[in-house]
Amino acid sequence: MVKPEIQQIKQRFEIIGTYPPLLRAIDVAVQVAPTDLSVLITGESGVGKETFPQIIHQFSRRKHGHYIAVNCGAIPKELIESELFGYEEGAFTGAKKKGSIGKFELADGSTIFLDEIGDMPLPVQTKLLRVLQESVVERIGGTKPIPIDIRVICATNKNIEQMVEEGTFREDLYYRLNIIPIELPPLRKRKEDLPALIEYYIAYYNQKLGKNMTGVSKDAMQTLLTYDWPGNVRELKNIIEYLENISEGNEVQLADLPDHIVLRSEKGFEDWS
Repeated sequence: MVKPEIQQIKQRFEIIGTYPPLLRAIDVAVQVAPTDLSVLITGESGVGKETFPQIIHQFSRRKHGHYIAVNCGAIPKELIESELFGYEEGAFTGAKKKGSIGKFELADGSTIFLDEIGDMPLPVQTKLLRVLQESVVERIGGTKPIPIDIRVICATNKNIEQMVEEGTFREDLYYRLNIIPIELPPLRKRKEDLPALIEYYIAYYNQKLGKNMTGVSKDAMQTLLTYDWPGNVRELKNIIEYLENISEGNEVQLADLPDHIVLRSEKGFEDWS
């Protein structure tokens, strides 16, 4: 039975499913929210890692402050240091006249979420370690440490332990970030949640697109259950949106499913035989 408080959080943050490891991840997020401990969220791309920092922030003492989210993988490597730590006037060619404040300073008194932390370059990892250890940030070209009070939450779809062994991620930083680990399961491991997820997204796109899709046929559902979902919940959401737009009837039929899903599902049946 799902705890009442966990059920409320699921509804508030639109988390669908009752798979025990998923429920435990929610429970851990709520338990550590009142602390300032660093949290490292791991899981494959598309499992919904970005939802858990928001849960932690909303149940923390910092909930009335800013929630700053930074995708480390989306920022060019040559710009990520200035984006995070800011810079002083004249720090480099093209720098603004009065310098620029970084994301860590913006998050002072609040929460900063560093997504795709595995893409952070080694020199920037070194500066991040100092921020975590000393609670100060120093702008590029600056000489004065700036005290900050922040909660750091990170996420990655990479194997950080392997990166540590390969020398592409600092071991001391990994242990500093991984004080509270939260691992989110891939969709293929929680197939029992798939019918509820499909029902949820059908209702979502019915409302958004003005459609009246009623569900999925038995054959189509069996194929969806056999498919391995490499893109996880994000892929499922995209597939339901596709089906809502191309299906001619009110029920999704096997013939409506994209070819790659049918082919990979058939391979799955072969593997079982």
